[in-house]
Amino acid sequence: MSLPLFWVFWLSGWLGKAVPLINGETYAVVVGISDYQALSYATGDLRYADRDARQVVAFLQSKPGGRVSDAHIRLLTNRQATLAGIHQAMHLFRQAKTGDRIILYFSGHGLPESFVPYDVNPGNPNRALTHRAIKEAFRASKATTKLCIADACLSGSLTKPSNRQRVAQAIGREPGPGSTVAMLLASRSTEFAVEARKLAGGAFTHYLLKGLYGQADFNHDRVVTIRELHRYVSLNVRQTTRDRQAPVFYGRFSDDLALSNL
Repeated sequence: MSLPLFWVFWLSGWLGKAVPLINGETYAVVVGISDYQALSYATGDLRYADRDARQVVAFLQSKPGGRVSDAHIRLLTNRQATLAGIHQAMHLFRQAKTGDRIILYFSGHGLPESFVPYDVNPGNPNRALTHRAIKEAFRASKATTKLCIADACLSGSLTKPSNRQRVAQAIGREPGPGSTVAMLLASRSTEFAVEARKLAGGAFTHYLLKGLYGQADFNHDRVVTIRELHRYVSLNVRQTTRDRQAPVFYGRFSDDLALSNL
């Protein structure tokens, strides 16, 4: 069944000229899990999630991504991405100060209200990486800009109606003027996130990166804004998946927030 485009922008701040990418430092935790401890390709392992995570790191270290230093990135793939390992990595966000930016990228399996780490026990859902834990890690950071990017099934459950009234406060740490909280999610809360063999990656991450590297710069001003990125990613993901997957961009941000400076 075809699903309508889900596009929620909760805006604050001003519209007009694009906001600079970042004036302070960036701290990023990047997770990609293809090979799960309890799974095989026959029972649910993925093919490209770890590759997608490495490509996200390459973007962050590039000029468009802000040339983020190695010391400010924690990359966890496959067996490194245990529940404890991810929690430990997110302590990096505590180093951020006002004016800085933090980013969590997760590619792997998703469940309602959680993401699935490498060492999940299928019989024990308490071993999942809960959305609540992510929000707590974000809330503990003093960063001004906070981005959560997820290429996982059901990832849109971060914006379920029961959570929407609390989500900004939950991950925003008493937001002030100019603060930004944005969630860039691969699918709605009822949808799977597709890996495409012809793209050699997750459809969402593939087009996310193509957009950030310049394909989403529709007005050719050498800046990719979150509004432009959503337009590009949503159109291409929906076409590739034949409307089975609709990305969700949600949070508190100006729709001219710059995510890439070309």
